Parts: sequence; C-alpha cells; structure tokens
Amino acid sequence: MSGVAAERAEGIVGVQIEQIMTREVVTVTPATSIQSAAKLMADHGISGLPVVDEHRHLVGIVSEGDLILRQRSWSRRPWWRGFFDDAESLAREYGKVVGTTVGEVMTRAVVSISPVFGVETAASILHARGFRRLPVVHDGTLVGIISRGDLVRALATAVPATAARSDTQLVEEMKTRLAAEPWASTAGFVVHAQRGVIFLWGVVPTEAEKAALETMARAIEGCTGVANDLVVRR
Repeated sequence: MSGVAAERAEGIVGVQIEQIMTREVVTVTPATSIQSAAKLMADHGISGLPVVDEHRHLVGIVSEGDLILRQRSWSRRPWWRGFFDDAESLAREYGKVVGTTVGEVMTRAVVSISPVFGVETAASILHARGFRRLPVVHDGTLVGIISRGDLVRALATAVPATAARSDTQLVEEMKTRLAAEPWASTAGFVVHAQRGVIFLWGVVPTEAEKAALETMARAIEGCTGVANDLVVRR
C-alpha cells in the first residue's frame, strides 16, 4: 500500500495502530541461536523477528537478510583496503558473517512506531522504507507489530465513509488535490459536479494520467460517480 493510497483510504484514516496491530508477537533474545531463529521464521512464515531483552525492551531485529548475509564466507581484505574501508563497518560485517547468536547478527538500529499513531503513518513508513512490518513500541517496550497484512485486513473490513458533500465542495476538493500533485496537467482542465457525480473534461498527455485523475475523483468522500471525458493527446 503506497503512502498516497493510505491517505485516500477513507475507511481506515484516523484508526490508531493499536486497534489493528498483532499483539501476540514471536520474539527472540540476543542469546537465541541462529538456527533457532531461522526455525521460528520458517515455522511461522515470517521474514523477521523482533529481538527483546529480559524486560521485553526492543533491542534489535533479525531478518532474512541478516541470515542470508551469514551464508557468505568471510574473506580477508587486501592490506591496502584498510586505507579506504571503515574499520567499524568491517567489524560489524565480520560479526554478521561469522556470528552464531541473534545478538551478533541482528540489526540494532530499528525503526519502530508508537501504538497511538494513525495507520496512515505506518503505511507511509512501510512504503517509503520497503518494510514488511514495523515493531510497535510503548515506552521502549514491545507491545505488538503491524504488518502490510494488518493494513490490508483493516482496509477490507473498514466501513466506507458516507458523509455528504455539495457539488461545489466536490469541485473544490478535486481542485485542491490536483494542485497538490506535480504530475497532474491542469491547463485546459475542467471539473464539474452534479448530484454527486464528478465530470472531468480536458486533454491529458497519457492514458496513465487519465486513469489516475479518475481515481483521484472517485476517492473523494461524497463522490457517487465519475464521468471521465478526458481525451489523451496523440
């Protein structure tokens, strides 16, 4: 789900993460063996595990990528690479490749999110970072996890917003959204609304833009239909 899609998913905007997050989270500790972590991922069909200490404080995350990196054989660098490579980075890489516990291979800089944030914030982070899931943390303690699947399920069960808008409000909202998108061609573009139906007239450069503009109009709360009479410039 893209950040734009999250903002336009009217049925879930305003819903807090704690309302849809998964609370029963499979976790490991820094002392967990690599083999045990790999088995947990395989058994539960997940690609990453939050790493917690004895107080359930989030201290890292171990992913498929961390385990795949470990499959590489460590080779000594030529002496002259010492002038160019960062010694700290090389040391971390060495630990990931030859480590035997989760604490040795995990990623320590973890992006997490608060349970009181809206789901649109989580969707934006997941999309921008290319993550599949985000740990949910309150006061440093892991309280859940939110995944792309959680967002999709929330969207599937959301009750669509049905607030009515006047035709004038529909037109103004469409113009506002047009102005916010740099790809939208507004020259010679006409928007009209009648009884909740938004009419689009004008010339656009591509079929993709024509389709996107119809999607933009259809996503406006209160819109009951779209008459897309846009012409693609040949």
